[in-house]
Amino acid sequence: MIIAGAVPIKGMELIKGPVKLNKDTFEIKNKELPISMGTCALLGAAFKTLEYFGKEDELTFITAGDVGEGDGSLEIYEELHEINDDLTIIHYIKPKISEIIKVDFSKNVIGDAGGMYAGKAAGIGNKFHMFFPDVGELAFLADENSSHPAYVRGFISEIDDQEIPKLIKMAYTQKMPKNMVVKGSKDHIVNEGNIIETVEYPKFEAMECIGGTGDTLTGIASSLIACGFKTEKAGILGCKLNRKLGELVKPRPDTQIYEIIQKIPEALKEFDL
Repeated sequence: MIIAGAVPIKGMELIKGPVKLNKDTFEIKNKELPISMGTCALLGAAFKTLEYFGKEDELTFITAGDVGEGDGSLEIYEELHEINDDLTIIHYIKPKISEIIKVDFSKNVIGDAGGMYAGKAAGIGNKFHMFFPDVGELAFLADENSSHPAYVRGFISEIDDQEIPKLIKMAYTQKMPKNMVVKGSKDHIVNEGNIIETVEYPKFEAMECIGGTGDTLTGIASSLIACGFKTEKAGILGCKLNRKLGELVKPRPDTQIYEIIQKIPEALKEFDL
């Protein structure tokens, strides 16, 4: 399994290889990076999930520094032109249509954050195996005239749970992956444009204040797919497990994402997986 995504460190050259997870950092090629929101939170969640199943050695991380200028993202895109793994997750990366269309989609590719934006903007969402939008990103996917979430028509903050099914239907009038998980106060698991299940409880308001909890969901569900779970089942389980973490951690607004990630094995055990 490959996770590809940039980190906000100016000038950091491309690094590719296995990782070692510590309490609140991980190591790759003798470089230590913090487990914080974004790609690093996704990576931490994926590692702990794979570790539970004894598959952490099968994880490869591709990263580079990018503070929005696109230099690190271009290096990552070049690595993705030829993929040698069955499952790749493209996360924080500057959307570049000319580069995303060169990605090797002969294997399963999951899009989140910048990877998802690029796929939608390029009109190749159907080449992806799965998307993980939050509600605002779903509005972007549903808007045929928008090339970036910042330009979505309407007011994203006013979208409620009752509008999500409509937005899902709108998104699937365009080229979308077969599978999707819409992350929110209620998670929606989607297959071929149809909502097959929703997950709402347990619900902890403090979790919404902690950056990275959506990234952990993507990391958990993707890792379950890599471990052999069917995609629809992995999406449902990922949502339930991510919410179970809130129950185990009992989060406060100052809870750090690494504290939540460390509880993943306990959550998996409680689900008897």
